[in-house]
Amino acid sequence: MTTETPSAHQGRRLRFFLRDRRGAAAVIIAVTLLPLFAFAGLGVDVGIWYTVKRQAQSAADVAALSGAMELAAGKGVAGGPATTDIQNLAKYAAMNNLSANAATSLTVATGCTNAAVNQICVNNPPLFPGSTFTGNSNFVEAILGQAGVSIFSGLVGYTNAPIVRTRAVAGLKAFASCMLALNTTGQDLKNSGNATLTLNNCSFVSDSTSDDSIRFNGGVIMTAAAISTAGGDVINGNSNTVSPPITTNAPAVSDPYAGQITYSLAGLTNKGCSSGGATLQPNFVYGGPCARGSTPPMNFSAGTTTTLCPGVYYLDGEDNQGEAFVISGNGTVVKMGTVTDGCAAGSAGVTIIATCSSGNNCGGGFNVGGTGSNTPTVTLSAPTTAVNAPPLKIPAEILFYQDAAKADTNKGTTTLAGGSAVSLNGVVYTPAGQIGLNGSPSFNGCTELIAGSFIISGTPSMTRPACGVATRSANNVVLAE
Repeated sequence: MTTETPSAHQGRRLRFFLRDRRGAAAVIIAVTLLPLFAFAGLGVDVGIWYTVKRQAQSAADVAALSGAMELAAGKGVAGGPATTDIQNLAKYAAMNNLSANAATSLTVATGCTNAAVNQICVNNPPLFPGSTFTGNSNFVEAILGQAGVSIFSGLVGYTNAPIVRTRAVAGLKAFASCMLALNTTGQDLKNSGNATLTLNNCSFVSDSTSDDSIRFNGGVIMTAAAISTAGGDVINGNSNTVSPPITTNAPAVSDPYAGQITYSLAGLTNKGCSSGGATLQPNFVYGGPCARGSTPPMNFSAGTTTTLCPGVYYLDGEDNQGEAFVISGNGTVVKMGTVTDGCAAGSAGVTIIATCSSGNNCGGGFNVGGTGSNTPTVTLSAPTTAVNAPPLKIPAEILFYQDAAKADTNKGTTTLAGGSAVSLNGVVYTPAGQIGLNGSPSFNGCTELIAGSFIISGTPSMTRPACGVATRSANNVVLAE
């Protein structure tokens, strides 16, 4: 019997251990999976970073928009740093779109482009290098810094949590006006019953500084490229939809035609009242003593066809309804005349002036259109060139003009109704009177309405193409970057 020494026994066991391969696969798998788990963890962190970035981007967007809204309200300093109002409103908007912890610790600064963690830089004008809007004082820049997370990313070398930075720029974009209300006090825009007002590619502007310069009492849907008022708005009820948000306390827009229109009735022949059904010539007075009771100076109805030769028409007085010019009735046609209609050659477009020769407060308004089956066909355009033959002076593009010094402001309301068969190209200018939009008028030509105030019902719409009408504009706040 051979006895194994202890040292030999230990050597044998060591050789056995070195040759043993049991469990090697588990070790290899463990070593292999370690980097896979690390990178999977990094993927989790990246996903969280992306979520933080999306939330922070939303916060930066609303911060820039809110700051730009303050800028639109005249709180900015052109060419200078953001004012306290712009900074604070931008910060407040951002806080409402962050988590509670992030919102509590958020600080605001200006003059910076590299926001620290829990900091928002608000700049007016934008300062970020290479931006299209850098240096443009009509825009507000918001740069937000938020901390990322480092749950697993430290396993692959990311020892510090990254700073997630987002940036947004918002500012004022000007849109030509379809409707300009000149009254500086009172309600410049209100509704009478349900109304859907659509202003495509154009704006509504109010000069009234009253707190309720725009007042809707339920059932109103209004969409426009921009809506602004020098005062405030009162939107009552839950059935109103107004888009975009109304810019309040905006700078007023001056009357673009104040003092630019002059005329005289002296020496002009009075043709009396016209009921249509003929070709009418310009440079005459229509109305006068006959414009009483139910008879306005011009009344085109009852299915007649009336042709207006190019030129200037003067309406003297009004009927009991405060109207100087009426077009109504299914089958009624009012159109522009040409040489073949017996009109003079070399001119185009009509201007119709509502006034009165016997005192003040007696010049009527214009009533064009109708509702339902009571819709006429109207095609009228203003001259595209100005008239300057003293005492007559009229800027280009004036289609209807109610003299403010003569207007019957108690009842001389201008009413525009009807549908697509009513085509008016030019400016309807009633600076002291009210324009009512009802029915379904759709003005898709070179049309602008300038009045003391407006009242709406029905479904009126306007689309403002590029044209010769002088541009007034309102600013809408838009996200630019």
